[in-house]
Amino acid sequence: MPHFRDGLVGPPEKTPIPRFASFKPPPPPPEPDRPHRSSREHTHRDEKSRHRGHRRHCDRSRSRERRKERREHRHRGKEDVRDVAPEPVPETPVKTADDNGADLFIVDTKGDKHNLVYGTLHRYSIPHYYRVGRGNVLGLPRRYKIDRDAAENGKLVIRADTSGTDATRAKPKSVFSKLNKQKPKLLRVRPESIADATDTTGDFLPLDLSGKHDHRVHGEPESDDEKHAYRSILGKAKPEDSLPSHMEIAPETDSSEEEGQRGDLSSEARQLNVDLSRNAEQNPRDVGAWLRLIDHQEALLTGTDEHRQLTYAEKMGLADIKISLCEKALKKSGDNASKDRLLLRLLEEGAKLWDTKKLSTQWQSILKSNPQFISLWVKYLDFRQTEFLDFTYERCMSTFVDCLRLNLSSPSGPEKVHVQYYLFLRLTLFIREAGFTEHAAGLWQAVLESTIFRPDELSLIYGRENAMSAFLEFWESEVARIGDSGAKGWKSRSSLPLEPAVSASKSRLNPKSIFASWATCERERACDTRVPARSLDESDDDDPYRVIISSDLEEFLPLVWELDSTDGLLNGFLYFCHLPPLASPSNIETTSRWIGDNFLRNEFMGSSSSTIDSWVAKSGAGGLSALSFPHQNLIHSVDTFFAERQSWFSSFQLWTEATADGHSDIDADWVRRSLRLLVEADLANDDLAEYTLALEFASNSKEAKKFAKSLLRKRPSSLRLYNSYALMESRSGNHTAADHVWATSISMSKASAEGDDAVDAASLWRTWIWESLEARDMARASYLLLSMPQHSVNVAEFPASSQVAFSPTEQLKIHSLLSDSQERALGVQKANIFVAYADCLSILLYLSHSLDLTKALDAYTSALIKLSASAVHPPTFKSFAAELLHQSRARLLYYHMRTNSIYKPAQIRTILAESISSFPHNTIFLSLFAWNESRFRIEERVRGVIGDITRSRTQPTQSAATTQAVPITTHLFSIFTELNRPVYAGSTLHSTRAAFEKAIGDANSRTNATTTNTSTARSNLSIWKLYVLFELSHNEVQRAKDVFYRGVRACPWSKELIMLAFTHLRADQHRDEAAKGAGMGFEELRRVYNVLVEKELRVHVDIEDVLEEIMAKDMRTATDSMGIPIRIPEDAEGEL
Repeated sequence: MPHFRDGLVGPPEKTPIPRFASFKPPPPPPEPDRPHRSSREHTHRDEKSRHRGHRRHCDRSRSRERRKERREHRHRGKEDVRDVAPEPVPETPVKTADDNGADLFIVDTKGDKHNLVYGTLHRYSIPHYYRVGRGNVLGLPRRYKIDRDAAENGKLVIRADTSGTDATRAKPKSVFSKLNKQKPKLLRVRPESIADATDTTGDFLPLDLSGKHDHRVHGEPESDDEKHAYRSILGKAKPEDSLPSHMEIAPETDSSEEEGQRGDLSSEARQLNVDLSRNAEQNPRDVGAWLRLIDHQEALLTGTDEHRQLTYAEKMGLADIKISLCEKALKKSGDNASKDRLLLRLLEEGAKLWDTKKLSTQWQSILKSNPQFISLWVKYLDFRQTEFLDFTYERCMSTFVDCLRLNLSSPSGPEKVHVQYYLFLRLTLFIREAGFTEHAAGLWQAVLESTIFRPDELSLIYGRENAMSAFLEFWESEVARIGDSGAKGWKSRSSLPLEPAVSASKSRLNPKSIFASWATCERERACDTRVPARSLDESDDDDPYRVIISSDLEEFLPLVWELDSTDGLLNGFLYFCHLPPLASPSNIETTSRWIGDNFLRNEFMGSSSSTIDSWVAKSGAGGLSALSFPHQNLIHSVDTFFAERQSWFSSFQLWTEATADGHSDIDADWVRRSLRLLVEADLANDDLAEYTLALEFASNSKEAKKFAKSLLRKRPSSLRLYNSYALMESRSGNHTAADHVWATSISMSKASAEGDDAVDAASLWRTWIWESLEARDMARASYLLLSMPQHSVNVAEFPASSQVAFSPTEQLKIHSLLSDSQERALGVQKANIFVAYADCLSILLYLSHSLDLTKALDAYTSALIKLSASAVHPPTFKSFAAELLHQSRARLLYYHMRTNSIYKPAQIRTILAESISSFPHNTIFLSLFAWNESRFRIEERVRGVIGDITRSRTQPTQSAATTQAVPITTHLFSIFTELNRPVYAGSTLHSTRAAFEKAIGDANSRTNATTTNTSTARSNLSIWKLYVLFELSHNEVQRAKDVFYRGVRACPWSKELIMLAFTHLRADQHRDEAAKGAGMGFEELRRVYNVLVEKELRVHVDIEDVLEEIMAKDMRTATDSMGIPIRIPEDAEGEL
């Protein structure tokens, strides 16, 4: 492609008469040193015109953005470094023409490698040039021109000039859309003839073996300019002329096999479409058959290239086809129990094609005709909550209440209670994220008090209405409620009233920096109002929302009054507090759905983090840590509850760090007091007691030990409580006390060697042995294994040496005991105990075979085989136990990698890939896999794995129709790996932005139409905040503002998201020359503030009057500076 070096345009030259190569014309006379006068004048006029046209942009041209725009518009100008063969000496001297004209342009057929490295041209490698052509683009039709008036932010806008053509037939599409439709040419290695083959019997090896270089006629020109000359008698240059010498274009006859394979794939897709269509027609009531047919339509459009990006027209056409198929399926399937899946798919495809008004009308019509499907109402709730134009707080609140009432009136079923708690949790999170934090906390106080602490006589004697009236009287008495200091629960009737609290604001408004000071005041008030106040509390602000009265509860209490699932209620409260759930075989399906929900997992938005430092590995810290991903998706157990951050994944350390400064949306003390009271109300719940003790220890170790001792006095036979207390002592450095607790509790279980306590003692043994391994005390771990058959440990006989010794007899005896006990645990369906015995077996093999990892892993393989072969256990139990086994195996892998320098990375990769295949969204396996690969220079494996698990094309099951296919944690992990990927592995700002955009799945982005609402994270607040902070960390202020506005449109209910404009995007914060773009000024911030008001979000400090005064003052100042008097109209006659 030619690239002109300057703006010189010489006079027209005479067209030479074509001549044969044998005829050599005489050389032209030498050109004068100075150009012709007319040429100089023409050049001067061009320069003058150019400077006059660009003078008004001289300031902007100095900026980095303007330079970037010019780089994107300019033609390629980098000279290739070509290997120049020595020119052969002709036998007769031949005069050649002067080659001065070749300096006007450069031919580049290789492209610029810096496009892949930097995402743009390398400006230092581009020679000086001027544009010509009045906006035309080389290679495009002449009607396409660059529209410089519409170009902004470094983007190139190309418009088609429809003048002189039928404008009505012009279709908006990409000017490069034909590139993807061109038939590709197949290349092959040029075959060698027998004569070109190397003669192995020769006396020497010639440097030019194959004779592949062209043998030119003696004295023939060799330059690329003449090779590509348009006057060449050889005709127009062909694409094959630029191929490497050892390659050639495969003829159609030779490529028939490859084309046949591609044709076979296309024909297979068409045939499959015929089969799917026939199956759906023959079984019209099979909703799954119709959905498979609808999903297959994209494969027909993309053909063999699955990764081809669809054009906008193709996406709209595909959505139209799918809508037609959905309507056809709905007509033929009739009234069906799974009809809601077709209706949801219809609305999902319609969202891509219809405008907001039509989509809202369709929702109303479908809900009116099908009010019995709760899945439709939940998706309608998502639509109402995320639709920016029609969103208001009260309107969305009404939709929540309608959904709760509908589900409550539905027939009883296994999903009814879980859906009701899910809707209530969504409601309280929505209220808190809109800014009404005390109302959300008050609702949870009311539900927990009325459900768990309800007096027994009210349930037996009084009816529902009377019991509810009694509770409202308890609420209005303003005694201590759950979470408050001194609270004992409604049932005790002994809670005392709280002393009136006195609060005063420390921050004040400053009219000179109104929005900065207002943001500080607003943040302070929000932190002070995280729990409901009392009517007697004294405050310097008159805020009616601070006190939650009985009328604020009357509408919501009946919706959850009669729900009897305590586990669902407790897990909902834990999610509300940003805490990990309590998983069990009975709730694993619900937990796995909730733990990755876009609307539930917003810990990062609720924290006070103002940078992305916690998401990026610190320089000099030795690279990415395996345990540093901040959003976990795993089964939490005692291994993670009390884990030390450097040795294993911790359940609570990130929570305690986020709530330590008191600026989170969670009051940590209120949460801890609530959990302690819940444990007191159900002392038999070892799961909750163990969980609460671990949280207490992570927050305050001294208070945790006191609480543990008080529980042990009430539950002296609980082995799990003893185990938790021993772990606290061990973590505190009191190893002797910890050993004594473990030994005593194991001796307690010896008395019931045939009972459940003997089986449950496995958790004690496993924890004690792992503590010895973490202390690198292999001899003590071996001694504990040897003591297991005796069901007792003599602490005084701990070995002093570090030698590990197992006789064959002892090893066989221990192995037999552990295997039999494991079978018993499996028989009584105790998943944690079953996994504990697998751990002990694995460590036995590990220590007895000189730390052989392969031998140790056999124990987990055997346990997985036993579990899968069991036919009597429900699928939920098998899935829960299998995931725990994989997590325990991963822990041993990580321990071995940390403590041993000799291991096979390929073996680690294979084992982790197996775990990811079984549980693709578990962040333990994903984190360890990424960490293992990060130490090598092959990083594409991580991208490949994440790409596979985020590319979901499957339809959710009926029970999971209200959840998304890809959890938010997986999307965040994809972004996390891109943020921490080294540069040599292909990490750029563009690759990280691509990860964000893929996670968001914006309907207006250039992603394929396969992206669905159930697989994207568009409605997640944390991902938008992280995206804004990412752009700001690279001084991309304008990009950060664009992302901010997109986030507000996608999540209009979030006050904290809107507050980013006042805390991170103000103009006074980005006056550095390195900032790319300007921050928000007064007018822009005022418009953002108006959004808060219009959407009815919570505003603690109202500044509308202050803003009006500032605007009036600015207007008067501007009027005075212009010298225009202010005219006040005279009053009419008789008017005061």
